[in-house]
Amino acid sequence: MAMAKRGTKMVPLVAAALAALAGCSGTPGSRASSVKGVSARLLQDDSAAYEAYRLVNEERRIRGLPDLVRRPELDRVAARHARDQLWMGRLSHTGSDGSRLESRLSSLDWIWAGENLARNKGYGSPTREAVRGWIDSPRHRDNMFRPDFTHTGVASIRDPDTGFTYFVQIFIIPTA
Repeated sequence: MAMAKRGTKMVPLVAAALAALAGCSGTPGSRASSVKGVSARLLQDDSAAYEAYRLVNEERRIRGLPDLVRRPELDRVAARHARDQLWMGRLSHTGSDGSRLESRLSSLDWIWAGENLARNKGYGSPTREAVRGWIDSPRHRDNMFRPDFTHTGVASIRDPDTGFTYFVQIFIIPTA
């Protein structure tokens, strides 16, 4: 779980990224991606990323919260960070280039942002396991159910060599 406020120094980020162990096979319709020499299937905008988006909104509705609006530009930021996580072979709210959530969102208009990460292997549904792990973690759950977070971006990428699937979900309060 990471959180940032725009225009101020970053609030302390909790880098204890969720590392629930789950996994999946590639899904039809995913497009191949090469990440710094690593072969992977980018699942953004297909079933894994959409399923995470759907499940989070389903959980928000249960709690009387409105659905998050999915924004393509946030999906792209999430996808870049998911690929970077795969390349590093670990979860971190800090990118391989030292970037933090605030800098990854610098070209967008937002007031406050949060980020949930997951890496899964070995379960029948990595997406359900990632969302369940976020719900079970107080800080990740806070991002999912924060009422003033209204927009999101989500991405998933699977490494066929290791079987790990990486998830990144970004939440923002937009400026307007």
